[in-house]
Formats: sequence, structure tokens, C-alpha cells
Amino acid sequence: MMSEMGKKRNIKIFSGVIAVVFVLSIAGLAVMQMGNPVNAAPSSNIGVVDMSKVITPDNQDAVEAQKQLQQAGEDMQKQFDEQSANMTDEQKQALFQKMQEEMNQKQEEIFKGMKDKVDTAIGSVASTKGLSLVVDKRVVLYGGTDITDQVAKQLNDSQSK
Repeated sequence: MMSEMGKKRNIKIFSGVIAVVFVLSIAGLAVMQMGNPVNAAPSSNIGVVDMSKVITPDNQDAVEAQKQLQQAGEDMQKQFDEQSANMTDEQKQALFQKMQEEMNQKQEEIFKGMKDKVDTAIGSVASTKGLSLVVDKRVVLYGGTDITDQVAKQLNDSQSK
């Protein structure tokens, strides 16, 4: 009985060692094929933008969008209260779903204008810097040229005009 447990334990240890060796060899192979990442990053034509720093809570467009959303929500609530006064629960549910869809469309409209401005600023900075691709910084693990500050400056400059 004890020898069987010892064999199982040895098999688990051996399997663990094999798995670690396999993972380390794959990692080594990946590093070798990647080349020298320190020299590769500066010549990259990929830009990264940290959207949380570009669209800050005190951004004029963000504040305006928030006001519009709040006003639309209040208007929808009043409209729902008026229309649902003499309705059954099922009718209220249907009305609520309809109004929820309308609110989602309104939200998309409001944010589309702000997104277009950000996209224009990103495109302008990217073309100035000769970048062929710009991605959100949250999806990048390593590399890329950070253009967040230039995009934020361009966006602020366009708001002050």
C-alpha cells in the first residue's frame, strides 16, 4: 500500500518537472525568436493611447456628454411615469424595454460626437508621427510609441477654438 502511494507521488513530481521544463523551453524559444526587444521598440510604427488619460472627467466634451445623458434620463423617467400611470405590469415592462432601447440609442449618439473628435485627434497625431497603427494602451503588453500626451493636447486645443 505504501509503495503504491510512493509511486503515485513520484509520478506527480516527475510530471511536474516535465511540465516546468516544457514551459521554460517554450519561453526560451519565444525570447530567442523575438530578437532583442530593447532595440526593436523605438523603431516601431505602432502608437498607443491611454484613453483614460485622454478623456478625463473634467474634459469639456465629457462634462457636456454627462449633462446630456443626465437630462435624457430625467426626461425618459418623466415620460415613463406619465405613460405608465394606468398600465398593467406587462405593459409597463414593454414600455420600459422600449424606452431603454431609446436611451441606448441616445447614449450612442451623445458619445459618437466625442469619439469622432478623439479619433480625429489620434489620426492627426499618428500621421504627424508616421504611425501606421494606433491601439488602446490597455491591450498592449510591451512596445509601441505612446502618443497619449500629444492626443490630449490636440483635443484640448481643438476645444479651445
